[in-house]
Amino acid sequence: MSATLSELAVAAGLAEHWTDARHQACTVAPDTLRALLRAMDLPADSEADIHDSRARLAAAHSEARLPAMLVTVAGTTLRLPAACAGRYEITAPQSAQLAGRAVAGASGLPELPVPAAPGYYTLALAAGTTTLAVAPPRAPTLAQLLGQPDARAWGLATQVYSLRRPAPDLVHATHGFGDFGALRDLAASAGAAGADALAISPVHAMFAADPAQYSPYSPSSRLFLNTLYADPAAVLGDDAVRAALAHLGSQAQQTLQTLEAQDLIDWPQAARARQRLLRQLHRDFDHAANSRQRQALQAFRDAGGQDLRDHALFEALHEHLARQPAAPGSWTEWPAGLRDPRSQAARAFAQAHGEALDFHVFAQWLAGASLAQAQQAARQAGMRVGLIADLAIGASPAGSHAWSHQAELMRRASVGAPPDIHNPLGQAWGLTALSPQALRETGYAAFIALLRASLAQAGGLRIDHILGLARLWLVPDGAPAGDGAYLRYPLRTLLRLAALEAWRHHALVIGENLGTVPEGFDEALHDHGLLGMDVLWFMREPPAARGAAAFKAPGAWPVQAAAMTTTHDLPTLEGWWQGRDIEWRNNLALLGPQERETDLRAQRDADRDSLWRAVRDHAHLPPDPAPAQTPVAALLAFVAAAPCPLALVPLEDATGTLDQPNLPGAGAGYPNWRQRQPLAAAGCLHDPAVRERLAPLRSLRGRKA
Repeated sequence: MSATLSELAVAAGLAEHWTDARHQACTVAPDTLRALLRAMDLPADSEADIHDSRARLAAAHSEARLPAMLVTVAGTTLRLPAACAGRYEITAPQSAQLAGRAVAGASGLPELPVPAAPGYYTLALAAGTTTLAVAPPRAPTLAQLLGQPDARAWGLATQVYSLRRPAPDLVHATHGFGDFGALRDLAASAGAAGADALAISPVHAMFAADPAQYSPYSPSSRLFLNTLYADPAAVLGDDAVRAALAHLGSQAQQTLQTLEAQDLIDWPQAARARQRLLRQLHRDFDHAANSRQRQALQAFRDAGGQDLRDHALFEALHEHLARQPAAPGSWTEWPAGLRDPRSQAARAFAQAHGEALDFHVFAQWLAGASLAQAQQAARQAGMRVGLIADLAIGASPAGSHAWSHQAELMRRASVGAPPDIHNPLGQAWGLTALSPQALRETGYAAFIALLRASLAQAGGLRIDHILGLARLWLVPDGAPAGDGAYLRYPLRTLLRLAALEAWRHHALVIGENLGTVPEGFDEALHDHGLLGMDVLWFMREPPAARGAAAFKAPGAWPVQAAAMTTTHDLPTLEGWWQGRDIEWRNNLALLGPQERETDLRAQRDADRDSLWRAVRDHAHLPPDPAPAQTPVAALLAFVAAAPCPLALVPLEDATGTLDQPNLPGAGAGYPNWRQRQPLAAAGCLHDPAVRERLAPLRSLRGRKA
C-alpha cells in the first residue's frame, strides 16, 4: 500500500483498517480502495491520478468556502469560515429578522448566535448566502409525544404485504397481498387494543413494469410509494371500484379471488392484476370523478413537482422499453438519449406519452391518500404515535431514483455488510449509496427529501441500518461481499437533520443499530434523541460474566431503545425456539465454513435453556426445564418488562408464525417477502391465542384498551 494511496483514502473517508465482529483487525486491499475511489470520481490508478484527486478533494473541503448548508443546534453559537466575518442577516418565513456582526471567538474564527427556534433559515453574509438548518437539542422523545413522563408504551410491527382483508366482495378485499386498506384495519384494531404505534415494512415505490422485483428493501425510489398498496375504494369510493371491476370482467375477478386464497404471494401475477384495476380506474376518472377528487389530484400533482414528474416519466419509459424485443435490464442500457431525464429525447417521450405519465401520478395519489387514511385511523383509534414508517438504507441502481438523481449517488459500488457471526460470508445488497461529497455540495437535500417523504403520512420513522449515517460498507461492483471497505459519513450532521425533521413532523425516530456498531455510536443516537433497538436474541451478558449463552435480565437492557423480540431478518419466537432457522440455513447451504448443523443445534439447545432460566428468574417461576412448546406469552412478558419506553411486537410473534419474513442470502429457495398472515387484519387481535400472547404487553405498558 503506497503512502499516497492511503492518504487519499483517508481524505476521502475510506477506512483502510477496520475491526470485524470477532474483534479481529482487518486491512482493505489496495485494489478495493482504488475501485471505491473510482466510484467516488477520485481516480487512484497512478501517482498522477492520486495527486489530482487529492487536489480536487482539498478544494471541495476548503474551510474558506461557504457550504451550501450549515447545520447547528438551537441556542448555541455557530463558528463560520474565516471569510465570513462581518455583518450577517438571518431570515425565515414568519420569523423576525435577526442581524448583527460575526466576530472572532476564542478559536479566532467568526461566530454568531444561533436562533432559539428550530427550523430552516436563510443566512446572508458578506461571503454569500447559505441555508442555516437549526436543529432542536434532541428529537422528540416518546414521553414528549405521549405527554406522559416515563412513558412505557407498546405497539406492533407488521409487513404490509402480509396482511389479509377478507370481504364479501372484491371492492374491499385484498387481492393476493396486503394493502393500505388492510393496514387501516389493523391500525384501528391495534389502537383499540391499547397499542400506541404500528411499525410497518418499507412501502417505497417499486417497478410497475417489473413486478418480479418485490423486495421492499430494494425499491426503485424511496421518495414515492408502492402503488400496488393503494386502497382505491377509500379514495374514489365503492362505486368507482365496483364499476372498474365490472369492466374488467368475470375472468379478471376470478383471478383476484384465486390470488387472495393463496398462502404465498404470487407477486408477478398479483401485481399485474392490481395494475389492470388501477389502469381501469384511471381511464374512468375523467368522466367519473367529482370536483373534490379532481382538485385533490391536481394539488398532489403540483406539490410533487419535478421529482414526481421524473418518477412518472421513468415508470412510463421503463414500461415502454420493456415491451421491446431486446428489453434492456436497466436504464443504464437504455438508448443513450433516454439515460438523462433532462435530455431532448426524454422530453419528447414525455410529450408523446402524456397519458402514461398521468397514470403513474394518479396511482401515486391513490397510494398517498390511502396511507394517510391508515395513519388517521390509527390516531382516531387512540394511538398516540400511529404508523412508524421504515426508510430503507438504499435503492436499486436500476430504479427511478438512480436515473433521476445520478449526481447524488455513488457509482459502481453497492451497499452491504461485512462478514459477521450471523452472515459469515458478508452481504452485498445491490443498493445505491448517497455520495458524501454530493450531500455537502447540495446542502444535504437528498437526505432531507428522504426524511420528509417517509414522514409525510406517519407519526414515526425507523431508519434502516442507521449505522450507515456514520459509515457504510461498500462493495465494488463484481467483488465478493467481504472485499469492501467502510466509507465515513457526517454522522452528527445527519443526526441533527433527522432530529430537526422529527421535530417539524412531531414524530418519533428509531434507528436500527444492529451489527458491528462503531464505538460511541449508540451514545450519539442518545444525544440526539433517537431510539436504538434492543432485540431479544442479542441481549446477552458478556461472555466472561456468565457464559456465551447467558441472556440479560430485562432490567439490564439499554433504556434508550425500542425493545423487540426479533426483526424481519431474524427468526420469529416460534422459529427460534424450534430451530427452524437452522433447518433452513442448512438446507439452503447458508452455513459458514466453520459451521455445522449439529453444532448449531447443540448451541441453540443451550441458548434456549439459558433464555428460559432468565425468564424463570425474572418471573420467579419454578425451576422447570424449558418447555417443548414455545412459551410466547412468557417471552413477550420478558421483553415487555424492559425499561425501554417502547416495546414493538412483530405481528408474526403475536400470531405464532413459524418462518421469518426474510432469510438473508436465501435467494429463490426461501419465500422471502411472500408469506401472508393466517388471520384477517381487522380481527386478528381478537383471536383468543393472540390475545393471550399480547396480554403481558397490555397489562405492563401504556394505556389500556
